[in-house]
Amino acid sequence: MTPRRFTKALLLAGLSAFPAFHLVVALAVARNSWWSFWEHAFSDLGGPRAADPWVYNYGLVLLGVLLALFSLGLLSASRSNGAAFASGLYFTAGIFLALIGIYPSGTRPHTFVSTWFYAQSFLATLALGLALLHEKRRLPGAVLLLLSLSPAPLAYLVEVLVGWPSVAAIEYFGAAFIAAAAAVAVAAHWH
Repeated sequence: MTPRRFTKALLLAGLSAFPAFHLVVALAVARNSWWSFWEHAFSDLGGPRAADPWVYNYGLVLLGVLLALFSLGLLSASRSNGAAFASGLYFTAGIFLALIGIYPSGTRPHTFVSTWFYAQSFLATLALGLALLHEKRRLPGAVLLLLSLSPAPLAYLVEVLVGWPSVAAIEYFGAAFIAAAAAVAVAAHWH
């Protein structure tokens, strides 16, 4: 495999993470019929109440590995120090995603590692957006800035206007922004 093809394979790991998340959730929900998207958090599928919590928790570890591999693809394809820095932030986000599975719901570090996964992902997206703008790649840079800066105010607006029905709903909202950012990042580095 050529280095360029290897880089593309690593980038595709990031795109595969969001569909893989759906598979992990579907498998975990199949073992936990009590779970509801409208009432629970995704992490409840890996918590003390869950049947076979390992399905969800090992799944998150695998998803963390996919995100870390994606970050290595970004590093390989980066054209600037800023983009390389952003890839390091994505790598750290992948570690935190894996740590959510290692420290599942009901353990003391869980809230910290799950919150930092989202924070780190949005910081990585912000850094990559700024790096691409600095590289004069305005469209993907601006889109990444939007994807990094808009989730928090939009989430707050939803909470104020109608309220979030569950933790899973807001988690999914954040994950959708992260997935969209991964798609933009791959498109910007697919050369």
